[in-house]
Amino acid sequence: MSEADVGRGVGEHLPGTLLALLAAVLFGVGSVLQHQAAARAATGGRLRMRAMVRQRTWLLGQATTTSGTGAQVAALALAPVSLVQPLLAGELVAALGVRAVRTRRSPSRREWTGALLTVGGLVVFVVAARPGRATGGPPPAWASVAAVAVVLLAVALTARLGSGSAAALACGVTGGLAAGVAAVLVSAALGVLTADGPAAALLRPEPYGAVVASIVAQVGAQQAYGRGSLSWSLPALVVVDPLAAVPAARLLLGEHLEPGHALVWGPAGLVAVVGVVLLTRTERRPPPVPAPTGGS
Repeated sequence: MSEADVGRGVGEHLPGTLLALLAAVLFGVGSVLQHQAAARAATGGRLRMRAMVRQRTWLLGQATTTSGTGAQVAALALAPVSLVQPLLAGELVAALGVRAVRTRRSPSRREWTGALLTVGGLVVFVVAARPGRATGGPPPAWASVAAVAVVLLAVALTARLGSGSAAALACGVTGGLAAGVAAVLVSAALGVLTADGPAAALLRPEPYGAVVASIVAQVGAQQAYGRGSLSWSLPALVVVDPLAAVPAARLLLGEHLEPGHALVWGPAGLVAVVGVVLLTRTERRPPPVPAPTGGS
C-alpha cells in the first residue's frame, strides 16, 4: 500500500474522521452514565423510565450522547458511512476508561488486550479499506422503507424479553441494528439535502425513516442498559452498528471498500471484533457503584 493510497483513504476524509472519533468518545462517556442510571432505576428486570429520567446522572449521560449524535451527523456529512460507523466502535474503549475511573477499578489484562486489539484493528481497517463515498443518487424509496421495516421487526421480536445477559444482548443487537440503519438513512438524507435542497429532502422517506430508526436505537440502548451488564449490552450495540451499516451503505448508497486490500482490511476487521469479544467476556465481578450525588 503506497503513501498516496493512505493519503486518499484517510486524509481525504480527515475532518469527518476526527468528528467520528469525537462522537465515539462522547458516546462512550454517555453510555456509562446512562447505564449507571438505568441500573438504579431497574426493578425485577423492568426499567422504570420515570425514576431513570429524574436522575442527574442520566441527564448528563443523555446530554453527552446527544452531543455525540451531533458530531456523528456532522461526520456523516463529510465522510462515508463505511468509515464513520466502524470508528464509533472506539466508544467501547472510551467507556472502559470512564468505567474504570468511576468504579475505581483498574482494567484487567483481558480488558487491556481487548482495547488494544479493537483500536489496532480499527486503525488498520480504516487505512486499508479506504471507504469511498457513493457517486449515484438516493436509494429507491421502497428500499429505505424496507430498511425501517427490518428495524421494527427486530423491535417486535425483542419487546417481551425479560432481564439477564441474553435479554441485554438481544436489546443491544436491536439497538445496534437500528443505529446502523439510521446512519445510512441520515447519510442519504444529507445527500439529497445537499444536492436538491430542503424541499426535495422532505419529500423523501429517508429523513422520517432516520428519525424512527434513531428513536428505536435510543430506546433499545436504554432497555439493554437496564436489563443486564454493560459488558453484554454495550458490545452488542457497538459491534452490530457497523455490521449493519456497512452492507446497508453498500446496498442503498453504493459505497465501497477497496477490494484490492481485502486481505488486509478483512483480517483487521476480525481483529477488532476479537478485541470487542474480549471486552465482552471480561470478569463480571460486581464493581462498586459510586454513591449518588445530588439528584442522581
